Amino acid sequence: MATYLHFAPAVALAVALGPRRVGWRLMLAGAVCGVMPDLDFLSVMLGFDRYSGTYGHRGFTHSLGFALLIGLVGALWPAGSWRRRVGRGAFLALCTASHPLLDSLFNVHICSAWYWPLDGQRHCFGWRPIPARGLYMFSQEWLLMELRWIGVPLLVLANVGMLLRHLGARWAGWARRNPPHPVPVPLTTTAEAQGPRARRRQRVRYMNAVALAWMGRRAQRL
Repeated sequence: MATYLHFAPAVALAVALGPRRVGWRLMLAGAVCGVMPDLDFLSVMLGFDRYSGTYGHRGFTHSLGFALLIGLVGALWPAGSWRRRVGRGAFLALCTASHPLLDSLFNVHICSAWYWPLDGQRHCFGWRPIPARGLYMFSQEWLLMELRWIGVPLLVLANVGMLLRHLGARWAGWARRNPPHPVPVPLTTTAEAQGPRARRRQRVRYMNAVALAWMGRRAQRL
């Protein structure tokens, strides 16, 4: 199981999407959601359920149902337009689901109850590539192992997202500086254009002109 970097997927996703879509408050909330599933230790410490039970460690809080529930709470929070609410809920759900996903990639400890509440049984991934067997959880070797297997891929994800945003902004700026000015072509002009093949070419040109005009208006709104 991951120990140090459960907050990191929220930060990497926020950096990839940019501050216009994910502000610092939402990023902080996502980091909290990424760590929150491990609160199931309280049910074990209080004797509510055994360690490997449905409500024990890696039980219901490590499920897709719990992640969707957190996302629903975030979407129903009365702040912003409906699009921002949907985006907020999806972001929090992804951050919450990242916790059992990272845990399931380690080749040690018990599996997660992915399908709760439909199924309380534990399900393991067939591919668990992170070699943690034989390492002490709070050792320097464990930290370095998490940085190599989790931190580096998330750093690549964040930088790829920033690169795509930069390229998109440059394309939008170019489109604003060079708006297309198509002239609609009539479907029929001269007697020479009355044949079926000529009329088909005229229709294609007209549809291309309309598409270019629509793309120009969309680029000006960005």
